[in-house]
Amino acid sequence: MNQKCKKFLLTGILLTGFLLTSFLLTDFVIILAGVPAALYTSSAPIVYVAGDGSGDFNCDGTEDHVQINQALNFLAENPEYTTVYLRGPFTYVVDDTLLIGSNTTLEGDSDAKIKLVSNAKWSNYKPMIKENNSGSRNITICGFTIDGNREGNTNVVSGKGYYNLIHLSDCQNISVYNMYLTNNHGDGLKTENCSNVKFYNNEAYLLGHDVLYAIICSEVEAYGNTITCRTNSGLRLYNTNNARFHNNNIRSEGSGGAGIEVQKEGPDYAMDDIEVCNNVIYNTALSGILVFGSGNYSTSSANVHIHHNQIYDTGIRLSSEVTGGILSEGFNGLIENNVIDGAYGAGIVQDRAYYSSPDGSGYVITVRNNIITNTCVSPGGEGYGICNLLTDTHLFVLQNNSFYNNAGGDYTGVEASPSDINSDPQYADRDIHDYRLKSKAGRWNGSFWVNDNISSPCIDAGYSLSDFSNEPEPNGDRINIGPYGNTLYASKSEFDMTYNSSGSSIDGSSDVWESNEEDNGGSSEEGGGGSSHSSGSSSGSGGGAGGSPEPAKNIEVKELSQVFITNGKAARFDFTKNVTCVVYVSFDAKKTVGKTTAIVEMLKNKSALVSDLPPDDLYKFFNLWIGNGGYGTSDTIENPEICFKVEKAWIQAEEIEQASITLNRYNDNEWNPLVTRQSGEDDAYLYFTAETPGFSPFAITGKVTEKETSTEILSEPDTQGPEQNNESTGAEVKTKPGQTGNQTDNASFSGKKSVIMPGFEIIYCIVGLLGIFLWKRR
Repeated sequence: MNQKCKKFLLTGILLTGFLLTSFLLTDFVIILAGVPAALYTSSAPIVYVAGDGSGDFNCDGTEDHVQINQALNFLAENPEYTTVYLRGPFTYVVDDTLLIGSNTTLEGDSDAKIKLVSNAKWSNYKPMIKENNSGSRNITICGFTIDGNREGNTNVVSGKGYYNLIHLSDCQNISVYNMYLTNNHGDGLKTENCSNVKFYNNEAYLLGHDVLYAIICSEVEAYGNTITCRTNSGLRLYNTNNARFHNNNIRSEGSGGAGIEVQKEGPDYAMDDIEVCNNVIYNTALSGILVFGSGNYSTSSANVHIHHNQIYDTGIRLSSEVTGGILSEGFNGLIENNVIDGAYGAGIVQDRAYYSSPDGSGYVITVRNNIITNTCVSPGGEGYGICNLLTDTHLFVLQNNSFYNNAGGDYTGVEASPSDINSDPQYADRDIHDYRLKSKAGRWNGSFWVNDNISSPCIDAGYSLSDFSNEPEPNGDRINIGPYGNTLYASKSEFDMTYNSSGSSIDGSSDVWESNEEDNGGSSEEGGGGSSHSSGSSSGSGGGAGGSPEPAKNIEVKELSQVFITNGKAARFDFTKNVTCVVYVSFDAKKTVGKTTAIVEMLKNKSALVSDLPPDDLYKFFNLWIGNGGYGTSDTIENPEICFKVEKAWIQAEEIEQASITLNRYNDNEWNPLVTRQSGEDDAYLYFTAETPGFSPFAITGKVTEKETSTEILSEPDTQGPEQNNESTGAEVKTKPGQTGNQTDNASFSGKKSVIMPGFEIIYCIVGLLGIFLWKRR
């Protein structure tokens, strides 16, 4: 083949390759144009929807349901992707339902909004978001706003099923949270035949029906929601079981309905595991909590537990008879530890609700430990505290409730209980709906413990068999009446504990108390921060100095411990919070005194009760008080011992002689060193015990270790050649404290020149000679 043919053939091959490559690239681009951008833009598990062109699916503010549904469908076809994320700020206008499938999260920025188009003209029961397929599971919707555009769709009536925001049927494992739901004609989240439904930390404002409506569901929980009702209820159950509504804030604006609604109909579905607790419900148009049934069913299939709610100013729609704080019909239940203040019609009432009464009888509601005050007259009732208008079929059992200033009286249609109280409960501040109980011994004000000049009669007045173990010490071993009973923030029982030397009063209190720079040493608002805890062996002191002879401004932190002291038995106070240097105090009791309190006060400076500083270096000052005045002497105890701890870091930093650490007690105007022994150690502390003849101000001290003088041995000048200086004699370089042997060896070579190993010169010579030999042979 001649040269010309070769060039022609080569040119043809190159041209063919170029055309083929161009064709393949063009075809590939065309194929990519039909594939969602998420395939090559965002990595799993998230695809993005945006209104500014930055998303994998991009919207323009019209018919945005198209792109959002494309993104949701992409997830259904690509299981490695799980989340469709709506970027904000942008309003996505939809004119059709969004379809969400299994194992899918629809999430968005807080300034991303899905809004119904104006004049949608959808049929009723067509929602804005629904499941893609029956039997879907693991659906999450969170983070953004859904706006039902009520003002843009005025051709329908609210509450008739139009434009529900989310409606899921036959689904499992549903979570809706951190959403803002607003401005529609229907429900917020409606679930039918679903299980494991969680609705939490949402804000719902002026919806057209129920905010959460669960129909024939199980395992439903709603909490942390802030709800303003417009037409119906905030949270509603219908023939739904295993449900818990707690820690929600619910009110009405405009017409509205009940705050929480629980409804049973017929025999097919039990509702015997319903709990409503720790909610704040106020200004509702109808009852704060409405519980009712209809039809024929077993009385044992309907049961509700309502407790620790704050309900006030409910039933304000005076044209309705479904008012009051709590209205019940056709249910058994326990209503305990609520406050119901200023309700219209009645505090708690058994009466007919919307529908016909259930068949049968024997419905019993037990009402205990509640405070019911200031009930008002309305068309729904005459302002009684407790009212039973269904006496033939329903019954109240009352136990240890408190009534005050109810317009119609405390009872009607119910037998009064001799354990009830009719007295001012002494709210902290009714004007701002602070229903904590005043207490001389200590009241939590939301930030710290304070002491009042009066104590509520509801303290320690609850039902004798009710659990009180969560109340802070001193708790009188009995539950308080009201919504804070058996909680960490229950007001404290009066408890007199005195300093055994001066007789100054120290209020018994609980919890760790830490000072701040604003302590003023006498204000009734002075108190301890920190959390309360259940009845137990160790807690801390609240209410500032609480009458301690030590000024509050000098107290850094307190811890309190209580035990029951019996003659002839060993007593030990353990301080388990680990906020002070005292681990425990123990002794043998010579006298029975019952429950006794010990308080450790860690001080910022020396105690105000001492005149001078102790000898030696100081580690810590603290005060230790035990029992009432006169207790803790040789007449009442023997073998007293204090166990305390000292940080190893302090000992090392201050160069303290370990054996010199001593506990000193201040007595008779002087510091007295106590016999102190080391008892153990861990990674951070040394532990010591000391015997003490009494309890008063203490100081932990130690002595600085005496330093020995040393003479440095200098090495002789180095006169050897580097190739001979390959070993260390151990006396040539003085090792510094903490310096390793390797560091010493390196130091002996500092400043020396680098030395070439002698074998390399020989190798160079051999290579050179070999080169000459080969050159000559050539």
